[in-house]
Amino acid sequence: MATIWDVLGIEPTTDENEIRRAYARELKLRRPDKDPKGFQALREAFDSAKRYASSAVILNDEDESLPDKPEPTPMVDYVRQLMQEQTPQPQTLWSKNELWEQAQSISTLLIKDELEGLGALHCYLDNEIPDALEARHAFSLMLAEALSEQKWLNRSLLNEVSAVMDWQIDSYRSSQLPDWLMHALEQQIDITNRENYWQYLARQYGGSRYGQLKWRLLTEKGMVISWWVRLIPDLLSQLAKQVGELRQQSPALLERLNPSLLDVLHKPTLALSWGAIIAVLFWGYTAWLVGHESPKAALQSGVMLGVVATFLWGYPFFERRFESGGAASKCVHTFFWLASGLLLAIAFYSVWRGASAWQGKDAITMRALVILLFLVIPVGWALWQRRGDWRNLPIRIVVVVLMFPVLFIRQLPPLVNLLGMMLLPMLYGIIIQMVYFIK
Repeated sequence: MATIWDVLGIEPTTDENEIRRAYARELKLRRPDKDPKGFQALREAFDSAKRYASSAVILNDEDESLPDKPEPTPMVDYVRQLMQEQTPQPQTLWSKNELWEQAQSISTLLIKDELEGLGALHCYLDNEIPDALEARHAFSLMLAEALSEQKWLNRSLLNEVSAVMDWQIDSYRSSQLPDWLMHALEQQIDITNRENYWQYLARQYGGSRYGQLKWRLLTEKGMVISWWVRLIPDLLSQLAKQVGELRQQSPALLERLNPSLLDVLHKPTLALSWGAIIAVLFWGYTAWLVGHESPKAALQSGVMLGVVATFLWGYPFFERRFESGGAASKCVHTFFWLASGLLLAIAFYSVWRGASAWQGKDAITMRALVILLFLVIPVGWALWQRRGDWRNLPIRIVVVVLMFPVLFIRQLPPLVNLLGMMLLPMLYGIIIQMVYFIK
């Protein structure tokens, strides 16, 4: 057992200045915030050494004034006892098990009822926690560890507890908690966010039978994607969109999805959609309007339908079918690029011919205006919008022109849809006859 002089690191002395210097020197090594137990022992040794020095001075004065008194005084016995006593080790007045039980209890209450849990935490810190620096520090770490093990821990609750415990959490770091504990807390918050998002999806899909069907196809492992699933308009596309959102927002939830569905979505597959239904009705009606008058017009309408089907369904199919950058993909892209260029060239030629046929005093001005409106402005705007993907520009222009009426009709209210299905085919039919049909 170390004596008070061993703790101070000096020989027994009555010089208070030397005792103070020794105390200051040792205090640098035993700071109260880093070594509370060592600081407590140093403080007790310092106090005992000062009492010893003061008592020795009193004894010297009494010996000089009473030289013939042989019997030692009680103070002499006290000083001798101090010189021989050993510094007692500081006793632990608190139990780690009790602190851990309190941390678990409060953390559970915080998750169950945030307000009640914060009240219990304030009450424990103000009235019940042992009055020792080391005990408070240990409880702080234990509470953080207990919270990191609690399911449904959220960011708001962690910030509230951090304000009470002075954890100084800022930008996912803390000067009061170790990194491993901060990582555990952040991991538990991520788990909570994932569970909340999963429950939100379950509520969203549980409102109707159609939603329940989509949820079963999405999450029920072992459920086979039958042929009739492909016949429900937009069902697979909606499921593919949901899988994409999960992959982007919470990749860890992908393991809960139906493996059969993921396999189907990973491969190129044909499935019915409302866009396809509207496109078939729209372009079919348009072809009938321009082709029912004569066999020659009917033949040209059939060619028109072939071109529309090739761009709307053939191009996306081959684009998914062949690996990007491969020889087959390059051949497909070249074919559609040339076909698109040919269609656009015919359209531009027809506009130019129509402008050239303009007769009258202001013929040149009207031709320039028509060319500006129908050629320069649309082409310039398309080039600017797609300047980063100019190689695919001709294909994109043709696809947009073919899909525009379909997308426009889908955005209309139900009753207006029928009106759009009657009027837009007429407009497109007139334009196609003027531009592409041979009289």
